Amino acid sequence: MRFKEIYEKYINGSASEEEIKIIEEEIEKNEIISEYLSQNIEDDFLNKKDLFGEMRISKEENEFKRKSEKDLLKSINKSIRNKFIVTGICSVLVVIGLVGGAKYIISPAMDSKYYNPTKMLGQFTEQLLVDISVFTELHFPGIDTSYTNSESLGYGRYNTKISQYNTFKNTETTYEGVIDKGQLMYIGSDFYKYPIMNIFKYGVYPYDDYDNDDSSEIEELKLLPKTAQANIYVSFKEDIDMKEIVRLINKYEDLYFSWVGIRTCDKKTQQLPQMGFETSGSGIVLEGFEENEKYPYLELGTLDWDRNDSEVYETHFKSLLKYMIDNKSFTELNHPNVYEDVYKYTLDYVNKNGVKSYGVLVTGDAESILKLREESYVYGISIDDVKISSYSH
Repeated sequence: MRFKEIYEKYINGSASEEEIKIIEEEIEKNEIISEYLSQNIEDDFLNKKDLFGEMRISKEENEFKRKSEKDLLKSINKSIRNKFIVTGICSVLVVIGLVGGAKYIISPAMDSKYYNPTKMLGQFTEQLLVDISVFTELHFPGIDTSYTNSESLGYGRYNTKISQYNTFKNTETTYEGVIDKGQLMYIGSDFYKYPIMNIFKYGVYPYDDYDNDDSSEIEELKLLPKTAQANIYVSFKEDIDMKEIVRLINKYEDLYFSWVGIRTCDKKTQQLPQMGFETSGSGIVLEGFEENEKYPYLELGTLDWDRNDSEVYETHFKSLLKYMIDNKSFTELNHPNVYEDVYKYTLDYVNKNGVKSYGVLVTGDAESILKLREESYVYGISIDDVKISSYSH
């Protein structure tokens, strides 16, 4: 390619790196030569005669030539500077465009693709708070979710905090984790407070075949002072329906039925995790679910409902299941033993066989618990924890 063509490409910014190098080397040579000629032409040639005896160049003409050369160099240098300025501005704009595109286009697109815990369902209620509250009530006896907070880091990644409230100990524990592209990571293993597999005699198949003997628990309760409070798992000989659960709650007013374990499959089939519900609606208020037609009685805490209506409990449990089924992205966060199909199977099972319980977790004074133990269908009790007073932690 001719030098002129390369130079034109250089000026309009389309030259390759190699062509730019060629032009800039030539410009540098030209500057050196021009400077040399400008400095020495007057001394070497000015006023000297050529071969024909004529004067070469007058001083005025030499000054004009030097000025013309300097103007040319200035023009070239200005063109070079302008080129660098334009290139620099373009580079900055490209970087800004890439950063802006990543922040406002790519990152939100990835956020929408994966589970987003920060989505607001009300003025104070984020998506994770509702999801984890329903999940906790279903699976963690005696535990409420009291608070969640999530911070978006972009590209489907979030820092998150979840606070659990222990209804017996009156204590709160906060767990920190990371939700990254639809996976919950780095959260403490003790976050998942599933009930012990055979804490209820007929809760999970296969069942322990030893004879029930809770005499030591009974004697221990008899020794407790009147101010003492106990957290007790109560197992039933046969599954009982929600009408009987309502009867027990009304009969033993001094006891808090913090969790009702529900049969989720055939008695001779093992299915985990165990499921149940809290009876009073004492958990955190979930905005938007007070009068929700899709999930009726999902939120019991703010409703004016008949405590003697067993159908409320049945509907409540089914709504918990429906909510989990409809929130597949949450169930796929990598919770242990949690699968969408388990909730679907359970909902089909209770629709066909009814909502029935194999046992409950209760909190209260020893005298009331011992009276409950005497019910004909109670198989036995297991002490979970004891404290000297309701004010103890």
